[in-house]
Amino acid sequence: MSNAFNLSQLANNVNTSGQVANTGLQNNSVTVTAGTGLSGGGAVALGGTTTLTNAGVTSIVAGSNVTISGSTGAVTVNAAAGGFSNMQVFTSPGTFTTPSSTTKIKVTVVGGGGGGVSGQISPTINGGGGGGGGTAIYVGPVTASTPYAVTVGAAVALGTTGNTSSFAALASATGGATTGSSTGGAGGAGSAGTLQFTGNYGVSNAGNGGSSFLGGAGRGGSSALAGTNYGGGGGGGTASPTTSGGGGAAGVVVVEY
Repeated sequence: MSNAFNLSQLANNVNTSGQVANTGLQNNSVTVTAGTGLSGGGAVALGGTTTLTNAGVTSIVAGSNVTISGSTGAVTVNAAAGGFSNMQVFTSPGTFTTPSSTTKIKVTVVGGGGGGVSGQISPTINGGGGGGGGTAIYVGPVTASTPYAVTVGAAVALGTTGNTSSFAALASATGGATTGSSTGGAGGAGSAGTLQFTGNYGVSNAGNGGSSFLGGAGRGGSSALAGTNYGGGGGGGTASPTTSGGGGAAGVVVVEY
């Protein structure tokens, strides 16, 4: 401080939130010296929630985990919330454009489920369940204010291989397979990304479909069902009575930022 002042007088300027009003204090009465918690040039490292109401403030630069809003003379500096605070779910193809302040995201990509196989009479074969869609998770940097292409594997009919889902080149996951026989289809696989998962195999002989990372296997048997959640494989049908297999569920892409 360049000028000494009465501490009891300062206390009178502290509000119920613990903030100090600048009433009675002149902008040129405070000198900041670099040291612990400060950086050179008299810059102050701000954290928590700090409100500055001072017409003498001409330049405030955001630091790590700090966002700045307001104009000179009425500036609010807020510590950015930890982790990801927003989410966008894609159930059909589209484009995700990163906000201007976003440089890191988490993306979960799930491929579509494979369709289950119908039972047949001659030769007598129970259908196998379709495989679950694969999964890839990406956590890492992106470029702010940039569009990223999103592909979402659509749902498929019985006896059809599931479709691939992807988020640009950062994460991709194939759909679950179908075999056209009593054997259950293989699960899809994740590629790229930070972490990859393979979907579960469909169960043979009128069995259930394979589940994805998000579950959702369709029931097999005489009343076979389609996959019930993102990436779930359809169940296999029976030969006697002859019943149809269930379709594979669509994939999904979830973006957290």
